Amino acid sequence: MSFDIAVIHLGILGLAALSVIWAAVSDAFRYKIPNAACISLLVLFPAYVFTSPSGIEWTQNLLVFALVLVVGFFMFSRKLAGAGDVKLLSIVSLWAGPQALAVFLFVTALAGGLLGLVMAGLTIHRNMSRTEDQSISLKTVPIPYGVAIAVGGLASLLQLFNRALVP
Repeated sequence: MSFDIAVIHLGILGLAALSVIWAAVSDAFRYKIPNAACISLLVLFPAYVFTSPSGIEWTQNLLVFALVLVVGFFMFSRKLAGAGDVKLLSIVSLWAGPQALAVFLFVTALAGGLLGLVMAGLTIHRNMSRTEDQSISLKTVPIPYGVAIAVGGLASLLQLFNRALVP
């Protein structure tokens, strides 16, 4: 593989990381994951595959994506996950594929647990300065889970970056 293609490949991974960060920042501040962030990840994936220094079994990545999308849709229909979270989780699973999926899901779950604890702690702290009528129930506190998905996504993208450096 030529040096130019390798640089382009790493650049695409960098753009994917920026898209994941964009989704996380938006979710953290607005509780909304932009469709454009997910679409950019979707559009970048074929370029990532075509510039890979080693072959990528992209059909396996598509199967992982489809499986996560179906499970995510089921969770969304049961009001267990938000639509933006399902979109981002599915798209990042496409990138992770079967090779990095375990890292992605493990880090996402760990980051999600920590995020939940932080949000609970902030809510408890806020409730201490309010009367009982003004207090917020922990059950109703929104959690910007896109942040946790992004942390897991960045971990799996880092794994892909390392794999690209050492074919």
